[in-house]
Amino acid sequence: MSSKKKCDRRKFLKYSLSVAAGGTTLALLSPQLRLGERLLYLLAPPDEKPVKKTVIAMGTFITISVYDKKEEDYNHIIEHAFDEFRTVDKLMSTFKEESDISQVNKYGGIKSLNVDPQVCEVVEAAKTMGDRSSGIFDFTILPLLKAYGFRDNHPRTPDPETMEKALYLVDYRKVSIDKENHAVGLETSGAQIDLGGIAKGYAVDRAINILRSHGVQKAVINAGGDIFAIGAPDEKEGWLIGIQHPLYPQKIAATVLISDRAIATSGNYENYIVINDEHFGHLIDPGTGNPSNPVLSATIVASSAMEADALSTSAFLMGQDNGSRFTQNQECTEGIFITKKSDRKIDFKTTDNFPKFEVV
Repeated sequence: MSSKKKCDRRKFLKYSLSVAAGGTTLALLSPQLRLGERLLYLLAPPDEKPVKKTVIAMGTFITISVYDKKEEDYNHIIEHAFDEFRTVDKLMSTFKEESDISQVNKYGGIKSLNVDPQVCEVVEAAKTMGDRSSGIFDFTILPLLKAYGFRDNHPRTPDPETMEKALYLVDYRKVSIDKENHAVGLETSGAQIDLGGIAKGYAVDRAINILRSHGVQKAVINAGGDIFAIGAPDEKEGWLIGIQHPLYPQKIAATVLISDRAIATSGNYENYIVINDEHFGHLIDPGTGNPSNPVLSATIVASSAMEADALSTSAFLMGQDNGSRFTQNQECTEGIFITKKSDRKIDFKTTDNFPKFEVV
């Protein structure tokens, strides 16, 4: 049994947040294009007819489905929830020159800048995640992504000098935060923040809060694979979520039931660049500077989407054994790791209290 405390239930196009450390994405034409992101699917009950709307924001499809049967203007509530994604993108996208994060990056090594309180909140959470993961989650990874060509669509293998310079710039500990004055700064010139591995989950959580504040009791938000489910379908234990098969992306590898929880998946099998016939995934080890593929995917169930988003990346980069132990030690968190067994077959490993799941 897990030694953790029992917990109570409770990235458009050019201008999207980058994929520095978030869930696996599809970027066949450009690493900025994440519209094919489908790592987790909501398998809705056929008898449930939601008020449902999909928009493109933060570089991916975002779908909000409300299953309450009250006579409410859910379209208005859903639109209000979508505003949270637009706001986070406006503040934190490194593809928008005017965003707070882009401005902080611009003045790195020169001065700290006053930012929106939301930016301060996410940067602080990202630093905390860096500490919790012993540095494997590093939101200053952007120089390494640029070194490999993930940001300019010109894939390349960094030469030793370029790699050395990029690695020097990657250190989340050198990001300063003044919470009282809502200021963020970078100690090193050339260092760059990228919140792509945590901001989408944060936006999901804020949108969920909007739905709950309006009394919504049954709903699911799917932001390109970052999912939060409120309540459960009638006479069901939870919402059925499908985990994408890492070797056959058009198939589902397993299903899991969740209720009042978040779920997110990370992996390197869809978002990658090809250099001399070799595939390099976008999830990079900040210590070595090398794209990492210790497992095919890591799926995390947590109490918040921001936690699931960042923890799935951390657990993936750690690999099955270390990632499983790490996940096991996080409060209110469980994980499932998919590894390659042989040829085109896969294996599953879960933490002790992972929710009910079935292999498809």
